[in-house]
Amino acid sequence: MTPVRPEVRRRELGGPDPLDRRLGVPRTPSALGWLVALLRRRSALGLAPALTPAVIFLPFGALLGPHGLAWFSPRLLGRLDLAVTIALAILGVLVGIALGREIRTALRLFLAASLESAVTTAAVTAASAFYIQKTGMPLSVPLLAFALALGLCASASSATSADPDSEPAASVATRVADLDDVVPIVLAVGAFALLSRGQASSVVLWLGPPVVGLVVGAIGWRVFDRAESGPERVVFVLSALALAGGAAAYLRVSPLAVGLVAGLVWTIAPGRADRVVESDLRKVQHPLVVLLLVTAGAHATLTAAAWWLLPPYLLFRLAGKVTGAWLSGPRLDVRPSDLAAYLMPPGVLAVAFALNFRQVLPQAMGDVLLSTVALGTAAFELFALAVVPHWRRRAVQ
Repeated sequence: MTPVRPEVRRRELGGPDPLDRRLGVPRTPSALGWLVALLRRRSALGLAPALTPAVIFLPFGALLGPHGLAWFSPRLLGRLDLAVTIALAILGVLVGIALGREIRTALRLFLAASLESAVTTAAVTAASAFYIQKTGMPLSVPLLAFALALGLCASASSATSADPDSEPAASVATRVADLDDVVPIVLAVGAFALLSRGQASSVVLWLGPPVVGLVVGAIGWRVFDRAESGPERVVFVLSALALAGGAAAYLRVSPLAVGLVAGLVWTIAPGRADRVVESDLRKVQHPLVVLLLVTAGAHATLTAAAWWLLPPYLLFRLAGKVTGAWLSGPRLDVRPSDLAAYLMPPGVLAVAFALNFRQVLPQAMGDVLLSTVALGTAAFELFALAVVPHWRRRAVQ
C-alpha cells in the first residue's frame, strides 16, 4: 500500500493552490534531483520555499521589454499600470489578512518583525542618502523620498528559503516575513505624501488609504457571504479588489496601504470574509507574481546610476537584516543567524514596493529605483541558496 504523503505547509502569497497540490513534493534527496525538481515545480510560477521566480521572470521581462526584443512597448507597459496597481492592492490585502490573524495572538512576534523591518529600512535609507549627498547633489525632498523608498524596498522579506516544517527557526521566519511588511506599507503612505506634495490635498494623501480601505472592506464584508454561487462570489471579490486599486490610482495613494486596511477589516470583522478572499485569490496568485515580475523586468533600465547604487543597497540591506535579526531573534527564541539567513530573500514584495514608488517618482528616479531593486532581488535570491544550506530544506518522503 502506497503511503499517503502529508501536505506540506508552504508560505506563498495566498497559500498552496491546485497547481501546487498537483505538482506535489519532490522525493529525490540528491543535489541534482533537488535542482531538477526545483526548476520543474511551482518555483517557476509562484513563490515556493526555494528559488523564487525573480531570477526567472525578471530577466524574461527585460528580454521582452523596450530595451530587449521590444515585444512590450512603452505604450503597452503604460496600459498595464492599472493592472499593476490592482495587483499591488491584492498584495496589501494578503499582508492585512496575515496581520489580522497574528496580531491578536502573537503581538510579540509582530513587534519583533516590525523592529527587524525598521532597522533594515533605516540602514538602507541612511546609506542611500549618504551616497547621494557624496555626489554633490543637495538632498531635496524628492531625493530624500527616493532614499526612503529604497529603504522600504529593502525591508521586504519572503523567507522563501524556509520550509516551515523543517525546524522552529524556519517556522518563526515564515511568520516574521508575513508581518515585517506592515511597517513599510504604513511608512509608504508618508513617502507618497512627500512625493505628491503640491499635486493633491495633504488630507487626501494621509487619510485616503485608510478611508478607501475601510470602505472597500465594509463593502466586501457585506456582499461576500451573500453570493449565491462560487462564480458570483469570485466576481464580488475581484470587483472589490479592482475598486481598491482603481481608487488608489485615482487618488495617487499607495494601493498596498489600501489593500492592507481592507484585508485587516475582512479578518477582524465577524464572518468568513478573509477565508473567502484568501480562497479565491489562490486561483490568481501565480499570474499575479508573473505579472509583477515581468512588468518590473520590462521597465528596468540598467543605467550607470542603478549599478552605482546596487553595492550599497546589497551591503546595507544585508547589514540591516543581520542587525534586525540580532535585535529581534532573542525575543523570538531563535538564533539570530538562522533568522537572518531565512529572511535574506526579498521576494516579490520588494519588486512590488519598487513598482509602487515608480508610479509617483519622477521617471528617471523611478527607473533607477526599480532597476536597483530588481538587480538586488535576483542577487539575494541566488545568495540565499548558499546562505541557507540545502540540507536544511527537508524533503517529505
